[in-house]
Amino acid sequence: MDRVAVGLGVWGSLVLLVSPPCPGQPGAGGGGREAEEWWALADRDPHPNPQSVRDLRVHAQTNSSISLRWEEPQGSDSQNLTYWVLWAGEGDTGDPRKTTDTSVTVEGLRPGSSYVFSVWVERDGVNSTAETLNASTGEGQPVVFFWAVSCDSNGLSFIGPGADLISPLSLCSAPNAVTNLRVHAQTNSSISLRWEEPQAPNAVTNLRVHAQTNSSITLRWEEPQGSDSQNLTYWVLWAGEGDTGDPRKTTNTSVTVEGLRPGSSYAFSVWGETDGVNSTAETLNAATAPNPVTNLRVCTQTNSSITLRWEEPQGSDSQNLTYWVWWPGDHATNQTQNTMATNVTLHGLQPGSLYTFLVWSEKNRINSSHETQNATTAPDSVTIASCVSASGGYGLILTWSCPSGGYDGFELEVGRQQDSQDRSSCQSKVFLSGLGPARSYAVTVTTIWSGLRTKSASVTCYTENVGVIAGAVVGVLLILLLAGLLVLFLKKRNRKQRKQEAPQELDFSFPGAILAKDFADYVRGNEKDSNRGFADEYQRLCLEGEGQPQVVASAPENKAKNRYRNVLPYDWSRVPLQPLQDEPGSDYINASFMPVRSGGWGLGSPREFIAAQGPLPQTVRDFWRLVWEQQSRTVVMLTNCLEAGRVKCEHYWPLNAQPCTHGHLQVTLVDEEVTENWAVRDLQLLHMEEQKTLPVRQFHYLSWPDHGVPPSPDPLLAFWKTLRPWLDQTEEGGPPIVHCSAGVGRTGTLIALIVLLQQLEQEGLLGPFGFVRKMRQSRPLMVQTEAQYVFLHQCILRHLELSADTVAQKDGEYESVVNLIYENADAIRAQTLQV
Repeated sequence: MDRVAVGLGVWGSLVLLVSPPCPGQPGAGGGGREAEEWWALADRDPHPNPQSVRDLRVHAQTNSSISLRWEEPQGSDSQNLTYWVLWAGEGDTGDPRKTTDTSVTVEGLRPGSSYVFSVWVERDGVNSTAETLNASTGEGQPVVFFWAVSCDSNGLSFIGPGADLISPLSLCSAPNAVTNLRVHAQTNSSISLRWEEPQAPNAVTNLRVHAQTNSSITLRWEEPQGSDSQNLTYWVLWAGEGDTGDPRKTTNTSVTVEGLRPGSSYAFSVWGETDGVNSTAETLNAATAPNPVTNLRVCTQTNSSITLRWEEPQGSDSQNLTYWVWWPGDHATNQTQNTMATNVTLHGLQPGSLYTFLVWSEKNRINSSHETQNATTAPDSVTIASCVSASGGYGLILTWSCPSGGYDGFELEVGRQQDSQDRSSCQSKVFLSGLGPARSYAVTVTTIWSGLRTKSASVTCYTENVGVIAGAVVGVLLILLLAGLLVLFLKKRNRKQRKQEAPQELDFSFPGAILAKDFADYVRGNEKDSNRGFADEYQRLCLEGEGQPQVVASAPENKAKNRYRNVLPYDWSRVPLQPLQDEPGSDYINASFMPVRSGGWGLGSPREFIAAQGPLPQTVRDFWRLVWEQQSRTVVMLTNCLEAGRVKCEHYWPLNAQPCTHGHLQVTLVDEEVTENWAVRDLQLLHMEEQKTLPVRQFHYLSWPDHGVPPSPDPLLAFWKTLRPWLDQTEEGGPPIVHCSAGVGRTGTLIALIVLLQQLEQEGLLGPFGFVRKMRQSRPLMVQTEAQYVFLHQCILRHLELSADTVAQKDGEYESVVNLIYENADAIRAQTLQV
């Protein structure tokens, strides 16, 4: 029998060689001559019969024993039978075992080894033919090896008997270190090498978004299939725009990631880990909800529409925001409308109805929380059904239809008479007395609902003629006579007062004043060398007024009321508002008095003008409080609400005839005239608690860019000519309010132009530098740029040129009239001579 050598070689720190000796070889246990004799005995041919055993088989196996069973020989007497069992393995041969049973257990065998078993029958010293069977013991307790080596210098190899290294095998394909390496004998020519590789868990399943807020996202997933959840750890990693979070570990199948930015997209990765081995990551994109809208309010209301306005959510990118508005519709159906703007007009509403509106923002298909606003539509108008003369022409009987929707009552207007009626008066006969016979009256009926009013179409009604016209005429004449006497009396009293008051001398002597006749030369000189003279003058103004206290404007409760951090009114010159109860800072608005000089309208008081910041959404109410408390009848606006894609001023006046309410003040647009470069709007301000009104006229210049100047002085001078008569007419009112966006650049330029042209008219002097310096002592940065300072001088110079042309034209017209008179006189004289 040949020698078999089996070798196992592992490059690195371990080498294992196994070379079991074969039977008959030196050193083999249980071998030698005796084994050969027993093999010969097993192979010897006995005298016939007995018969061989039947159905020799393995009954049981362990790592150190094998149990055999068989059946008795056929046709033999079992009482006289003896059974012999002989076995041999690689380097191991056992002694023959005798038994009278049909089974035997051979013990003391080597684990994982193959054996040859022979079983024969003996009767009376005679043996049957041997039956043979190959069987193996089970594996023994494995030897476990652990090592950690790099792939490029280690591996697995098989070494054959007396041969070189053959059949190299690589373990480098294993993604993780192998464990539980076991070596055991398989057969007489092989050795088994077994190990275990740590198995990566399966990936999580059904990764999904469970909840989203404006600062957090909650994820959920299912456990990996076929994995032991007790040993699983989950890892979550996320990244956004310029924001990456640290990996988070959890044993739950959900996680909430907080501290995220509103309205932002994030990428999430989730994987499982078992014994340091990670699964494949599952990825998911999700976004946080945007912040909700702010300052939701009602702007206008008609009997079929409502206009809502709001501000963009704080901390969100408005370019990708969509706004949604929800409200209950007719027949229990809900309505929604979306828009990219921060206002919306909802049409098709029912008159005289209360609606609840929900407004929210949406980004990346994720909705913010909603804001709620209740509002009512204006009531429906009525139709005057009949108008009949009564009481001999001294009264009228009216009937009108009931309006659809809600209504609280009605107001009747007949000529100049007014009367109120409750809600039950519709479709009833209403008598109006105190009218004159043989007269026509314009009659309207106004429907009232929740503080809103809708006027009906006007109807002309006629009273009867009962022959009292003469008496009426006499009465009218008496009234006219009394009125004339009253007017004459008032005129005489005014003359006396004017004589007593003696108008004050105007003083415009601003430092550096220039005579009008020298102003053109002064401007031309400063324009040399690219406006070098103006640049020097403007540089001297840079620090004017700085360092004065601005404590009130810088208070924490007032910071949000300032559009720009560097434009704050000085404490001494700011315009205080009447404080509101339980509202800290309610006396503050970013506006300053502009002292000029004493005198007439142009310079009538130390507080001649008010320079103000353009209203913010949160200061529109304060702006109208300023107008009311100062009783200002003039508002001059020098900016557009939106310039170059940026909001410069909140739209603070009504869009149409429907009034807007701001606190206790209601603003109504009465009339509007729009030209190429400006618009003039007549507004009425109503104090709803005091029931007093204030007419206000807004002059809105449309063609002045921020931080820049108009292309020509002519449109602005034409605007001034439109504004000037109104300032004369409202001399007794409060100070005019002038604003742009910050209330310093364009605002300062126009105020300076108005005052300096008035100085020119009354004194023939001009002091631009001195007046701008004086303005800056009252409010920072007045006339904000050098270009605006130069433009101020160009406007004054252009005014002088136009005035000179006008004077020359008038002189020419006067000469033409005189010549015509002389020509006519000569003609008359010639005719007289002919006669």
